[in-house]
Amino acid sequence: MTISELGSLGEVVGAFGLIVTLVFLAIEMRLKRQSEDNKDLEQLQVRALELLLGAAENSELSKVLSKWNKLTGGIFLPLPPHVNHATLEDVFDEEELTALNYYHLATAMNYEMILTKWERGSVPEKSMNVYDTYLENIANYLLALNSGMIPRRLRERYLTSNG
Repeated sequence: MTISELGSLGEVVGAFGLIVTLVFLAIEMRLKRQSEDNKDLEQLQVRALELLLGAAENSELSKVLSKWNKLTGGIFLPLPPHVNHATLEDVFDEEELTALNYYHLATAMNYEMILTKWERGSVPEKSMNVYDTYLENIANYLLALNSGMIPRRLRERYLTSNG
């Protein structure tokens, strides 16, 4: 084998090595992105749990949420057809309605981040299908509370047909 042939063989081996390296890097990048996406979703879930824990530790808010659960059948469930702003005003006083509004708005803002991440492709469709029900219910809660603020993505995705 001549030096020229060895050089050509070296170029082929080098090209093959480059292709293997590029494939390896592509796989690594994909795995890293999946890991980051999972970490982002985990952080959103931790925030939601912290919000629930904070509500459980606050006796006044817990009382208001207990009343809410009795009226609606439970948190994160769809609003019963008979529950609207007038019903809420009959059951809750102004301070309780304000507390409910802030609580559900905080939850909605957290879920708004899920929609943002979903739009960027960070939340898998399968996960989004699970979240969709909760997100729609939160948007409807804010609508029934006559909230002055409903996050844009929630409003556009779940309330545009409702008004």
